[in-house]
Amino acid sequence: MIKKKVFFLVFLFLYTSLISSQELERDNFYLKKLYKYSETNNDSVLFYSNKIEESKDSCLRYNGKIYKAQFYYRKENYIKAEKIANKISKDLKNKNNFCLNKIRIESLNRLFWIKKNQTLYDNAFKCLLEIKEEIDKISKNDDYYKTINTTLKVNLSLIKSLLGHHKEARNILKKYLTISKKNNSKSHKDYSRTLNQANILNLIGESFLKSTIDSNSSYLDSASLYFKRSFKIAKTFKPLHENSETLYQLREAEVLIAQKEFTKALTLIQKFENKSIEYKTEQNINSLKTICFFELNNNNYTIYYAKKYLVAQKKNSTSKKRITIIYDILANQYFKNKQIDSAYKYSELTIAELNILSKNKNEVNKLHYLYDYNNAQKLNTLILKKEKGNRNVFASIIFTLIVLGLLIVYLLFKKNKKIANDLIDIKYVLGEKRVTEKKEYNLDEKLEKKLLNGIYKLKQSTDFLAPDFSISALSKKLNTNTSYLSYLINKEFNQSFKQYITELRIEYLIKKLTEKNKYRNYTIKSLAEEIGYTNASAFTRAFKKYKGITPSEFIKCLNQD
Repeated sequence: MIKKKVFFLVFLFLYTSLISSQELERDNFYLKKLYKYSETNNDSVLFYSNKIEESKDSCLRYNGKIYKAQFYYRKENYIKAEKIANKISKDLKNKNNFCLNKIRIESLNRLFWIKKNQTLYDNAFKCLLEIKEEIDKISKNDDYYKTINTTLKVNLSLIKSLLGHHKEARNILKKYLTISKKNNSKSHKDYSRTLNQANILNLIGESFLKSTIDSNSSYLDSASLYFKRSFKIAKTFKPLHENSETLYQLREAEVLIAQKEFTKALTLIQKFENKSIEYKTEQNINSLKTICFFELNNNNYTIYYAKKYLVAQKKNSTSKKRITIIYDILANQYFKNKQIDSAYKYSELTIAELNILSKNKNEVNKLHYLYDYNNAQKLNTLILKKEKGNRNVFASIIFTLIVLGLLIVYLLFKKNKKIANDLIDIKYVLGEKRVTEKKEYNLDEKLEKKLLNGIYKLKQSTDFLAPDFSISALSKKLNTNTSYLSYLINKEFNQSFKQYITELRIEYLIKKLTEKNKYRNYTIKSLAEEIGYTNASAFTRAFKKYKGITPSEFIKCLNQD
């Protein structure tokens, strides 16, 4: 009887081991398929990720989940992709397992790209900080540590580029750019490294494109050069990515647009739009066509492609990369068409998007500063551990100088930054409003409401039309000081006092010109004096900056109705 029991237990053990071995072999087969199709066949990725999610091995199971997040990301379904990636990140937090640490890093990296594409830059940067914490758990001698640390630095360069530090971003990217002369290996590791090289080259090209000041800038030649180098590497991929040439040519179209070669750009875009749905380039093409047709004064096609972009944007919740440009073009196009209500609607949407971008940029700037500060603090700690006696004093001085230097750079950046230009790929936002940096005050809620009521009553009066009207006069009337008042206007309207008063004056004049024909017969000097300007030239500059056209051109449009 005992022998039978022993035989049964041995048989059960061997059978279980065999089944487990077969299951592991099957799951590894699915994982290899995921590696194979990760960049070439999105539907196969979903199929095999569903299969491997049934694995009893937690590492393989979460691998399936991370690939499923990739599937939805590629489909531009950011809601589902974010939900899966968030769940993975929460489940695997504080796990002391190399495989699970790697998967959590992948989930945070996916969240980074989702938040970046949604222009939620502060959330994207927080993902990078969490990735940094996770990387610190890995041995620095491990190959994966080197690879993911490079990815972190590259993504950090994107944040720097968003803050306008294009040259610094390029320096980071070039440091981690090591291009192999040949790529004969078929291993997934080498394939990923080569793909990373192509991506870095494209990012450098985009950085040069964003740094462009005018259509003749040498930066445009550099942008085109790096795009071409990236495409050259992409052509070595095995299997070849079918959309590689399309993506490359669309980047070249952006260079042509920056060079004001709109007809050439349009010809190039139309040549590569046949598979726009399959290659997920439809939205990019819609936005580029909108820009080209607007610049070529084609009214119907401008509105058609702009509306097509907005419908898809609303339907799919895709990247908000160019939505501000589209809104601004529609505002200008409708104004040209003398459809004032529609022009005003899209002008308001443009301003709203710029304010959101400004807020997100301010938030990520604070986080970025703290990141640099904390890195300096860590460096100081290391120095203090290694050095003793007088060297400790020297290290503290070095640390203090580093922190002061960072603080000065940060304050100078806040003082001199330009809100919209560094966040929009091609500089087509006309007549945009700058947002003045705010100083924080803790105002009493009742006092704040009282002051706001006073500011809103100003809009209903004509006090702001007086030539000598100033913030001092208004603060005296409201029984407060200029600092509080300036802060409150910044907080409420995202404008300086001067910008706010200029807007009130010009909007007042526009209403008069629109409603009463007699004002259209006034001289420019008389119109200027009507709203408190003593200098006709200053008035014309202010009007053009606000509306994008001169007062004379505006009146001419009104008279054509």
